[in-house]
Amino acid sequence: MPGANFGTAGGLNRHSGSKLHISPIVVASILLFGGVELAWSDEQIGGAHTVINHVEGNLATGNQVPVVQGDNVFLNEAVRSGADSKANLVLNDNSNVTVGPGSTIKLDDFVYSGPKQPGTIALNMTKGTLRFITGDANKRAYTIWTTTAAIGVRGTILRIQVTPTETKVINEEGTAIVCLRQKNEYVSVEELRKRRCSKEQRKKGLCGCEELLVPNQQATVSQSQIAVTEAPVGAISEPIIAEGFAGGFIAAPLAAAAVVGAAVAVGSLAGATTSNGPTPSVSP
Repeated sequence: MPGANFGTAGGLNRHSGSKLHISPIVVASILLFGGVELAWSDEQIGGAHTVINHVEGNLATGNQVPVVQGDNVFLNEAVRSGADSKANLVLNDNSNVTVGPGSTIKLDDFVYSGPKQPGTIALNMTKGTLRFITGDANKRAYTIWTTTAAIGVRGTILRIQVTPTETKVINEEGTAIVCLRQKNEYVSVEELRKRRCSKEQRKKGLCGCEELLVPNQQATVSQSQIAVTEAPVGAISEPIIAEGFAGGFIAAPLAAAAVVGAAVAVGSLAGATTSNGPTPSVSP
């Protein structure tokens, strides 16, 4: 398994740069008896570009292993972030996945043949917030499943918020298709769009799919209904991680607060006076 090895305590060390040595006796035993599923057969499908605070991944060993900046991420890995934590993952197709605080996603499927080529790239999100930017595979390759929705990502930037009973999807850029999904129904958006619904059901948003075609459109998907509205100001802002101070990253809301605070401080200095006259200018 690229970038991973077994530690001395039997746990899986996910950090890159170490080599895995397998005894010829172990290999012979596997070939002889078969049926053994090895943790190092996991497929590396991307890496952790940025990690803020506490993020874990569930690898083939079944153990929760910390994810740190520079780590690989793997097919079928469930990534979980703490209440004050975030992670930005970049997949091998150049998809950009930002996981917000208190969130869980699973990297369900990854078949990638190259830019513009057909494939299958699917995430399963069970709670929290997510910002997703599509990579360079064919547009129809991408699907995000949530507790109530199946989302076809068609060359898009999306923000998503998921609870056990509701999904909110905001279109930042491009287009997306959002469909009602029954629990444990892992089918493509194309299949869901073929469902037969009466005109009355479709008018009430009780079945089928809706398209997000312009920026700031929001689809809200409950367990039985889908509705499209304009997104409220500041909706689903948590998953965004913006480049900030030198040597790292800072969460966008914190960065904005820092800029506002600095502006207020400069304004105070410019307008302040003393008993002897204006406050002298301060050299940078």
